[in-house]
Amino acid sequence: MKAVQSLLGDHQDSVVSRDALRELAVQAHAAGETAFTWGLLYGQEEASAQAQERELPQAWAEASGPKLRAALGD
Repeated sequence: MKAVQSLLGDHQDSVVSRDALRELAVQAHAAGETAFTWGLLYGQEEASAQAQERELPQAWAEASGPKLRAALGD
């Protein structure tokens, strides 16, 4: 379950980071500055979140396997 919790926490961090990066890009654009770097950082966070989403099914399968269910009395 620790792996699942870690993946979900990292994904949530990415969601929050992308929101902040988007806001910083909007502010930079409004100030007449380039928002390119903010966009690159946003893209990296988006790729990170997608990787975590791809890892989640396997982590969940391992965490919810028969060994854990037996330990929980299922």
